[in-house]
Amino acid sequence: MVLQQKVALVTGGTGALGSVLAHRLAEEGAQVVVSYRTDKDVEGRDGTFRPGIVPVRADLTNEPDVVALYDTLVQKYSHVDIVINTVGGFLPAKPLADVTLAEWDRMMDVNLKSAFLSTREALRRMKGQQYGRIVNISAMVGLNPTAGKAPYAISKAGVSLLTDIVAQEQKGTGITINAIAPSTILTPANLAWAEEGEASKWVKPDEIADLIIYLCSASAGAITGTTFKAYGGV
Repeated sequence: MVLQQKVALVTGGTGALGSVLAHRLAEEGAQVVVSYRTDKDVEGRDGTFRPGIVPVRADLTNEPDVVALYDTLVQKYSHVDIVINTVGGFLPAKPLADVTLAEWDRMMDVNLKSAFLSTREALRRMKGQQYGRIVNISAMVGLNPTAGKAPYAISKAGVSLLTDIVAQEQKGTGITINAIAPSTILTPANLAWAEEGEASKWVKPDEIADLIIYLCSASAGAITGTTFKAYGGV
């Protein structure tokens, strides 16, 4: 187990990717807190969280909620070593001329603002402890933009830029920050609209988790400021 005695936070930890990451972190010995936004996110999940995983309600687009989430984590465990920001959302493709301000704001809030708020609070709590691992979730379209996806692509590109800038600011502190940019992730929600055979090209959550576990380990201390492409067969 490479993460023994580490304390980890997975934002959006009840989602398809977040729940896989939470369980993998726990398997590697970490104490894990997962955030969820509404009670619906945890309905019917009694007993599905393995020992070592603690759910905490928080809206990651709301600053007081994010501060309270980190306060709760530090009060319980005294520190935080690992933060994985998986909170995000998607907007179906449409020309920019048809995008409403509400749709634009929603993408910036759920994808970029959430990553900013969580990363900022993580840095404040990690300061001075000589060890910290932050991993953000970007997207393929944030690096290779396509027509019709402006709000989503720009918000995810911002996540990669945020990651790069913070890495420069944290040189020599023992804190690393990286991002993963997947294509479509193989989840039940995405399978619902997939065309026949299309899902075979998608990235599996466990494949992303394998990389993130390594990035969170002591062995990856020299790796920072990188957005890793996880494009699968796309």
